[in-house]
Amino acid sequence: MIERLFFSQYRFILTPNETIQMPKYGKGNILRGAFGFSLRRLLCVVQREDKEVGCPSCQIKDRCPYALIFNPFCVVSAKRLQNPPRGYVLKPPLDKEIQYNSEKPLIFDMVLVGDRTHFFPYLIVSFNELGQKGMGLNNGKFNLTGIEIIKDNRSKPIYNFSSNTVKNIDGRIVGGEIITQAKDLKQKEIRLRFLTPTRIKYNPTREKGKAEIVRVPEFHHLIRRLRDRLNALCLTYCGGPLEIDFIGIAERARSVKTVSVNLKWIEQKRKGFHDQSGFVGEIEFQGNLVEYLPLIVAGQYLHVGEDAVFGHGWYEILKEDV
Repeated sequence: MIERLFFSQYRFILTPNETIQMPKYGKGNILRGAFGFSLRRLLCVVQREDKEVGCPSCQIKDRCPYALIFNPFCVVSAKRLQNPPRGYVLKPPLDKEIQYNSEKPLIFDMVLVGDRTHFFPYLIVSFNELGQKGMGLNNGKFNLTGIEIIKDNRSKPIYNFSSNTVKNIDGRIVGGEIITQAKDLKQKEIRLRFLTPTRIKYNPTREKGKAEIVRVPEFHHLIRRLRDRLNALCLTYCGGPLEIDFIGIAERARSVKTVSVNLKWIEQKRKGFHDQSGFVGEIEFQGNLVEYLPLIVAGQYLHVGEDAVFGHGWYEILKEDV
């Protein structure tokens, strides 16, 4: 099903030279915005003020690292993927701290999908540059003091701050490993904990403009969104689509039942107009889960729903289910 999927997860350790002030919630918005700003300053040869508009019309978008990482457009020929999902996912700090300092570094993860892993060196340069300019609500300066690669719940240091060198350690997580993890799960029940606001839309009629926000997801809602997101990432960055019965898997997912729900809705907006509201909390499902588990395991890394690049749609399979 997902054999061709592959990605790498990196942990970045930012040690402030002075206090960095961050919001209690929505730290992913700050991290993503600062990362994009730094990357554009370093790599964009045009320096348009509004890159969200500028990249699609840029004549070198097909070879510009900024566009290919942060704002890809027409990377593949499929009509529905002219504006594909970004090939990275942010996993921001989940704590409610508002100040980070030398005793409490700012630590977060980023996942690079498929061939976007080739752009990892640009992330190092970008965060080193950003450390000199500052980040957060007070533009606090910092040093990129460590990078680790995460695999099998273990981390290996790969970046030396003093020498600014990187160890060549292959920590890719591949589709076959995801399938193996899925086989170790219970096959008839699963409980998920949504860690960041998760915003899912479902269009029951498939009419244009009729998609509705889902506040309490049914199992098939999650599978539809995981199916579509993972397929788009595979097609864009991993060389081809998922090998999957697209219609059938969603319809069969309707047979899986919800047995407990403990969710709450979080109202959140970015810049006052970008609605990032979504649900967090726990939900448990029961049924024949075998064919869906690889998608669910992959979604732990790559998230589900809208705004994954900001860290939204992040969930975990509760440990007692593993």
